[in-house]
Amino acid sequence: MASPRLFIVHGYTAGPHHHWFDWLKSEAEALGIAVTVPALPDSQHPDDKAWQSALAECVGEVDGQTWFVGHSLGCITALRYLNQQPAGQNAAGVIMVAGFSENVPPLPELDTFMSLPFDADRIVQQVPHRAVIASLNDDIVPPALSLRFSQQLNAPFYALPDHGHFLSRNGITELPLALQLLRRYVTP
Repeated sequence: MASPRLFIVHGYTAGPHHHWFDWLKSEAEALGIAVTVPALPDSQHPDDKAWQSALAECVGEVDGQTWFVGHSLGCITALRYLNQQPAGQNAAGVIMVAGFSENVPPLPELDTFMSLPFDADRIVQQVPHRAVIASLNDDIVPPALSLRFSQQLNAPFYALPDHGHFLSRNGITELPLALQLLRRYVTP
């Protein structure tokens, strides 16, 4: 059996070494999980086709040992990637942090990116482990958007009281809840 693989998918204006990504990478590797944090091109001006192409190049074939942790715009990016997989190539799970699937009022520049379709029902049917983590004081993605996102995904919703948008400028350089969920579900 193949070893578990984790892909941490960053969001808008971010990169592979921002926020809590290096910490989660290191902690997950200590559990025996192979971790990659792809650099999605031009994160200041995200383009879905370019981001999907970068993920395809990095991830390759998805299987029952493939995991995704997405942050913000990286959540819908990962899910759209999973929507494109052939029948039978299903990921083991997704952990979505500050995720959303609709326009975000403070970020109208992402409206075009968000107008593209995403099939939540297919994710629910094909990805057995799903979770959404949000912060009740997120000043970028309103928590109600993350709650609706969790409902679309039929996923447990974990609301943390004071993590902002899970950015290093919010003081978030570690995300123990994401690690706890990985420990619960992933068996190397």
